[in-house]
Amino acid sequence: MQREITEKHKIFEQDGKVMCAGWSKSPVFEYNQEQSKTYGKHGKRDCYFISSDEVALYLSAENFGNEFLVKIAVADLKRGGVISDYTVKKSIFSKIDLPESKSNNELLFTDKQIQLQITNTVDKKIIKCDFIDFGGNKNLYFNIILSELESEGLYELAPFERNRRYFYYKQFMPNFLAQGIIRIGGLEYELKEPNSRAYFDVTRFSKPRKHSYQRLSADCIIDSKRFSLNLASRVGDNRYGNENSFIVNGKTAKLSQINVKNTNGRLDRPWYFKGGISAVDIIFKPFTVKGEPMAVNMDKTTIIFGILLGNIKHIDFDNPIVLDNSHAHMILTEF
Repeated sequence: MQREITEKHKIFEQDGKVMCAGWSKSPVFEYNQEQSKTYGKHGKRDCYFISSDEVALYLSAENFGNEFLVKIAVADLKRGGVISDYTVKKSIFSKIDLPESKSNNELLFTDKQIQLQITNTVDKKIIKCDFIDFGGNKNLYFNIILSELESEGLYELAPFERNRRYFYYKQFMPNFLAQGIIRIGGLEYELKEPNSRAYFDVTRFSKPRKHSYQRLSADCIIDSKRFSLNLASRVGDNRYGNENSFIVNGKTAKLSQINVKNTNGRLDRPWYFKGGISAVDIIFKPFTVKGEPMAVNMDKTTIIFGILLGNIKHIDFDNPIVLDNSHAHMILTEF
């Protein structure tokens, strides 16, 4: 059974346990972290995926314990190829924290190789980055403005069955347009609205054990409509909801169990996703360059770039969403 939550809820009760479980199309869950009994041990990840028909930029800022990580990958979707790099900073006495409020705050992170600035306003995000020797031999610079649109998203809250002090909170928001530039080495990519898009993926958690997590995502235009996909593996007690969903023109459609078949670690081979009675029938086919998968590994995160084949009949069986050759990516991580 999946439970849709439509009213505002704090995540934690006064005793520090998770108050409810389920999913929502809007941000009804209030992350009152100070009430949590595991506050101070929360893991946090803010992930941006910005793309056009030519280029894709993955940016993740992560706070795990006393470690703060920035992971960046840039994929050339026309010529082929992807470059990535990441940095880890350990803070023993002062913890670098990710801002929680949606409006008017800033994250400024500097290290030997990188300066990253993310500024949030009420309806925009401004992301600037200088990364020296990115990928070992190129300099990376980007300056991008993300403009927020009215759209539904996917918000999921899952406690852990045996101990409700532990939790997994997910926000998938494919509701931004992008404008700006990305420079890497001698190449420059220009992002222009409305043909450049972005999703914002936010995770907050406190877990009793490590997880291996996999997610298939897409954010593209199909038949003049924006289509965003989020199919993910299980974290926490998912009896009342999960992450599986897609969003068409700002409206969220929920999916239940998805069966996944992969190729036992072969990153160059297809993945198969099926659900319902032929309601979901998708193949993710990785791009290859000279026989090698278009994939990168950064610390405990692997990103594979490719395309989708197949269709989704969940909304209208007479007019399914045909996904053939739509850009997509797989994210595999441990946390």
